[in-house]
Amino acid sequence: MNFKKILIYILSAAVLLVPDLIIASKLTFVAFILTFTYKVFLLLAIGSLFLYFTKSYFKSYLIVGGFYLFSSFSEIIISILFKEYSTLDHIKALFFIRTNEIEEFTKTFYIYAFIPILIAVLYFVLLWLSKKMTYQKRGRTLIVSALLFISSIFISGILLSQTPFSFSGKNLTKYTFKTYFLKQHPFSFYYRTYEFVLTRKRYNQYSKKKEDFKFNVSNNALDSIRPETVVFVIGERARAQNWTINGYNKETSPNLNKFTNLITFKNNHSNAATTAGSIPLILTQATPKTHELVYSQKTIVTLFKEANYKTYWISNQFIFDYIEHDKEPDVFINLFKNKNHTDLDVIPVFDSIIQLKTNRKKLIVVNLAGGHGKVPEEFHKFKAFDSPQEKLVNKDNRTLLVNEYDNMIFLQDFVLGKLISSTAKQKKSSFLIYTADHGTNLFDDNHTNIFGYGSSNPTEKETNVPLFIWSSDQFINQYREKYSSLQRHQNFLTTNDNLFYTLADMAEIKYEGYKSNLSISSSSYIEPTLRLLYLNGSYKTYTRDTE
Repeated sequence: MNFKKILIYILSAAVLLVPDLIIASKLTFVAFILTFTYKVFLLLAIGSLFLYFTKSYFKSYLIVGGFYLFSSFSEIIISILFKEYSTLDHIKALFFIRTNEIEEFTKTFYIYAFIPILIAVLYFVLLWLSKKMTYQKRGRTLIVSALLFISSIFISGILLSQTPFSFSGKNLTKYTFKTYFLKQHPFSFYYRTYEFVLTRKRYNQYSKKKEDFKFNVSNNALDSIRPETVVFVIGERARAQNWTINGYNKETSPNLNKFTNLITFKNNHSNAATTAGSIPLILTQATPKTHELVYSQKTIVTLFKEANYKTYWISNQFIFDYIEHDKEPDVFINLFKNKNHTDLDVIPVFDSIIQLKTNRKKLIVVNLAGGHGKVPEEFHKFKAFDSPQEKLVNKDNRTLLVNEYDNMIFLQDFVLGKLISSTAKQKKSSFLIYTADHGTNLFDDNHTNIFGYGSSNPTEKETNVPLFIWSSDQFINQYREKYSSLQRHQNFLTTNDNLFYTLADMAEIKYEGYKSNLSISSSSYIEPTLRLLYLNGSYKTYTRDTE
C-alpha cells in the first residue's frame, strides 16, 4: 500500500468520523483511544466490504462515504450542542420544526453550519482523489473486512465492560449492538428515523380513534362532593425497600414518617422495568396484556377533564418519547428544559398552582427526575463519591453506590414532604398518590452481579416500587369507607395497573369500563394471584412461587 492510499485512509477517517471525535473528546484518554479505534475499524470494515463487491475505490467511497456524510450533517450539530448522538426526540424535533424555530436556530448557531459544509467539501476532494486509485483484486479483502468487524465488536465489548451496564443483567450482545452500533454514528440517524417512522405509523393508525376517545364519565352530578385537589406524583428509578417508612434501616424518609394520614403499600410492583415500558401503562388503562390501548386511549388527565377538573402537569423529566400526551393537560409546565434543574424546582411551581384561586377542582400530575436527576449537595447525607470522576461502578464500591442512591431517596422524601404539606395547608378534601416507574438493582445478590435496571429477566428489586397514598383529614371524614379500604389493603399485592382505577375511585369518578375490583380504595378490590410485567413487546407472568 503506497503513501497516497494511506494518507487518503487517514483523511477519510478524520472527515467521516467528526461526530465521534466530538463526543469522544469528553472521555478519558484510554476511552478516547478505544472509541476512536473501534470507529476506525468499523469504517474500514464497511469500506473493505464494499470495495470487495464494487472493485472500485471510487464507488465504495461514494457509497460508504455518502452514508457516513449524510448522517454527519445532523450528527455534527447535535454532538456539538448536546454532546450526544441523535435521539428519537431530536428526529421528532427536526420533523416538527417550525419556521420561527429555524430562524432562531440559524441566528444563534449559524457558525456550526459551516462545519458540515467544510466536511462535505473535504469529502468530495477525497472522492475525486479516490477516482485515480486502482483496485487490484486481492482474495484477502473479505477476510480483512471480517477481522476488522470482529475487532470493532471486541473493542466495543471492552468499552461496555467499563460501564454500569455490564452489570445490568441485560442481554449484553443485543445491548452492545444497539448501544455501540445502531445508536451511534453513522447508524444512529437512520435508526432513530426508522424508530420515528414506526412510532408515527402506530400513532397515525390509532390517532383518529384516540382523538374521538371519551371515557364518558357518568356521575358528574356528584361534582360538588368530589375531592378539591388530586395530586399524582410519578418518581423515577425508586425502589420500595430504600425508604425508612418501609422498614429501611437508614433514615432516608424522615419527612414522610411524620404524616399520620399516609399509607404505604410495601407489596406494590411496577408493570415494567423501564421508563419506556412503564410510563404509558401508569397513565392509561393499558396493561402489559393490553398494551395497544396506550395508542388508542387517552390518559388519566382526560378522565379528570371530563369530570370538570382543571388539569396541570409539572414535568421535570422528558417522558414524551414514550407517550404522546403532553397536549392533554390544560396547563403543561416544562422544568427539564433547564439543564441544571433538580427536583427542588418542582416545589415553588407546585405551590403556585395549589394556591391558585379557581372555581374548578384541580388535578396536578408531577413527574420527577428522581434517579435520573441531580442531587444538590445539601442532600448528600450519606457518604458517597467525592466527584463524578471517582465513581466506579463495581461490587467493591457497593456501599458508596447505595449511599449515593439513598441520597437521591432522601431528596425525594423532602420534595414529597413539601408537596403534601402544601396540599394539607389548603384544608380541603384532597389526596396525593406517589409511585415510581421502576426500581433498580444495586449489587444486592451475592450470587449475581447486577446493577441498574431493565434486565432481560427483571428482578424483584427492579419491580417492587413504592406506593404512598396520603389523604387530608377532610377527605378521610368525607370518604371514611375508601380510607378504611386503603388501610385494609396495604399489605395486599398491588401493581401500578391499579392506579388508574384507584385515582378514579378516590375522586368519585365513574365511567364506562370502570372496574371497582381493581381499585385499592374500593371494598370490592380483589387481590391478584399473579402479576404481569411488560417486557420486550410482550409480557411475563409472575406468580407467588416465582417471586
